[in-house]
Amino acid sequence: HTHKIMRLKHLEASLSSLTREFNSPKVELEQYPTSAHLAACVVSLAVDNEDLGVGRSCLDLGCGTGMLMIAASMVDTDFVLGVDCDPDALDVAQENIEQVELEDTIQLLQAQVRMKPRLLQEDQKANKKNRGGRGRGRGRGPGRGRGSNPASSTKHTLIMDNKDGIPLKNHCVDTVVTNPPFGTKDNAGIDLQFLRTATRLAKRAVYSFHKRSTRSFLLKTIQEDWGFPDAKVVAEMSFDIPNMYKFHNQKSKDVEVDLIRVLVGNEESSIEGECNPDNTDEEEITGGYI
Repeated sequence: HTHKIMRLKHLEASLSSLTREFNSPKVELEQYPTSAHLAACVVSLAVDNEDLGVGRSCLDLGCGTGMLMIAASMVDTDFVLGVDCDPDALDVAQENIEQVELEDTIQLLQAQVRMKPRLLQEDQKANKKNRGGRGRGRGRGPGRGRGSNPASSTKHTLIMDNKDGIPLKNHCVDTVVTNPPFGTKDNAGIDLQFLRTATRLAKRAVYSFHKRSTRSFLLKTIQEDWGFPDAKVVAEMSFDIPNMYKFHNQKSKDVEVDLIRVLVGNEESSIEGECNPDNTDEEEITGGYI
């Protein structure tokens, strides 16, 4: 137990020297920095579950400035791949990787998680339903807050197979960690799409953050619709979202968040060397890992 506490403290201290902020945060990508403490907690938990560490590979989906993937590499995970759609964030991530001299184990890939376009009529229906009595009960419909969109319309926008924008084969790494965007009115359901893509890419486990208000819907979707019965909340956390955007009127805001672990259990189906983006030179992406 003492060893675990020491590992956590050491990991957090090592991560705290990195640049976690985005140079020019993009509101549409919901870019919020991941704290050293949070990254250390998640990765420590994954090591305890033997999902990360020696003999494991990891993918950080929506890696941003790289806190989670660098933490994964610091606990001796064999190979780590960070995926993000924002070249500015990847520049900061690359600087962070170089600062801690982990270029040999971490590779970066620019790609964007996609969803099906939402049907216009569906949106209009959802909006009518959400509008409620203006003034008094304003904004109290199902559409309130980040990530709490009407569940039924979200499911129609999910891409269940490898057409999800990430040019990697199924089950290409042991474990996927992701701190996805929670979804706003323009990209409702993106948190669910990140999770779906993560379960496609992992052959062992997925760790993903989600708003606590979506817990019952999420677990039901993962367990019943997707067929992963072993999905559970492994930690409850509070995200401190700093005031980074003009529309924020508070200094910072705490958001109640669940860390969900999904046991994918596809380890037998792995084919060595699958962690190559399609049409990409394998040596370049894996850094000689294969």
